[in-house]
Amino acid sequence: MSREERLVAYVDGELEAADRAAFEREMSADPALAAEVALQQRLGARIAEAYAPVLDEPVPAGLVAAASVANDRGRPRFGIAQWAAMAACLVVGVLAGRAAMPQPGPLVVRDGALVARGGLAQALTTQLAAESGPVKLGVSFRSGDGRYCRSFQSAADRLAGVACREADRWVARTTTAWTPSASPDYRTAGSDAPPEVLAAVDAMIAGEPLDAAAERAARAKAWRP
Repeated sequence: MSREERLVAYVDGELEAADRAAFEREMSADPALAAEVALQQRLGARIAEAYAPVLDEPVPAGLVAAASVANDRGRPRFGIAQWAAMAACLVVGVLAGRAAMPQPGPLVVRDGALVARGGLAQALTTQLAAESGPVKLGVSFRSGDGRYCRSFQSAADRLAGVACREADRWVARTTTAWTPSASPDYRTAGSDAPPEVLAAVDAMIAGEPLDAAAERAARAKAWRP
């Protein structure tokens, strides 16, 4: 199964438990893949909402009966030996997956959202835009829904984006691949931000960006609205 096929199967909930876990580990190590999954999930939710009235209609009893008969024909029957063999294969697969597990990236998929972790989460929580560090913080602002949001660029992860504070975590609203500028004039995240990040900030921001004093005040109250 190709990566695109696995992506579609994951979004549709058609992957087996072991395959789903392996795909989620892959997403944790690949922000671009995780962003694509999140996009497909949002599109799926919109489609489901649009067709909800049709999907909620009761299925005709005759069709249900016909489907039940078809599904019962030739249905395999597993004995203890077959179930034991399947369980053994599952254990081997889990152990092999753990051995090959990639190092987690700066974002992890939790409850269908891309959540910042590790150094990225630490920088978003504690670092001011004027301060230097492995992660460069650009614009801090309030979004239209009242949340605090911050643009960021991580050279080590070659990742840029915008994350917003939701409860006690930072959820990525936009992510894109990014390569640091080689120019010695590079100073802040804002000066080298990808167009996708600038466009996201422009679309989300409500009012003016936070100045240094407002950033400190927001940090002091843990970025809670």
